[in-house]
Amino acid sequence: MENLSKKAARVLAAALFVCALSFRADAAGTYVIPSGKAVGVKLYTDGLLVVGINSVNGGAAPAEKSGIKIGDRIMSANGEELATCEQFAEIVNNNPDGVTLSICRKNNMKEISAVPEPADEGGCKLGLWVRDSTAGIGTMTYYDPASNTFAALGHGICDVDTGNILTAKSGNILNCRIMSVVKSERGRAGELEGSFDGAPTGKITKNAQNGIFGAAYVPEQGEAIPIAEPEEVREGGAYILADIGGGVKKYDVNITKVADNCSAKSITLKVTDEALIAVTGGIVQGMSGAPIIQNGMLVGAVTHVFVNDPARGYGVLAKYMIDG
Repeated sequence: MENLSKKAARVLAAALFVCALSFRADAAGTYVIPSGKAVGVKLYTDGLLVVGINSVNGGAAPAEKSGIKIGDRIMSANGEELATCEQFAEIVNNNPDGVTLSICRKNNMKEISAVPEPADEGGCKLGLWVRDSTAGIGTMTYYDPASNTFAALGHGICDVDTGNILTAKSGNILNCRIMSVVKSERGRAGELEGSFDGAPTGKITKNAQNGIFGAAYVPEQGEAIPIAEPEEVREGGAYILADIGGGVKKYDVNITKVADNCSAKSITLKVTDEALIAVTGGIVQGMSGAPIIQNGMLVGAVTHVFVNDPARGYGVLAKYMIDG
């Protein structure tokens, strides 16, 4: 089982997770197949993301002395492109006299030289915590049969330590079997727990503000429905598609507010389905991306839960997912 780390907001559990080859600029006339199935997500970062700086032998970290900052991406060391944390550690250990790092900071490249220190526990260290990948469970929103692409989550995958959207080098979605549900309670968001199963079913090509997108290896089956324009989304009854164990099912919700903007909070909704509330308490982590359907149209996707009222949450308008 692989689950994302969680980062609580003041009243929301944001990024309930735990990007398309091309998308039309206008959702009008676009038909997609709503999904709702749980998927495993594996994302590999473009370079190594610096998520922490620690002292070495009780003193200032060599990385800090060299000007490396949290949020930097280390693209290469001594001219060798970096893909894994283990690879980076080996280069540092093999070069006790110093390493030259290519750093990407706010889309600007720079070179930084750093000299590691022998650590008390052995080896040489710069005092860096870096991340090369992340994994978790989310929900596929739709499959576009015209372009053989998919969209999921409804929000981007962010690093739990820096809060920044991860710059993706590659990634996959996989079949996921939901094994259990940790129920949401007031003050604590629950989560879907499951295991990844089998070979990748799609390739992630984009991690963006309104979801992850990519090419599907396995076409989805089902009836294609239109993407709603924002002005077509109404307050009132709707339903979501979600897999909380035992396959994808419909669950009733009520849309209580709609704002025509591209944020992940453009729809406010409340779960009214007693069967869903009984199992999950409302919305749980892992349901991000659950398609919201109203009047035969895909109107949006679930994105967040209200921690203090887990029957309520937010969604993103489907129009702004199809725009990427």
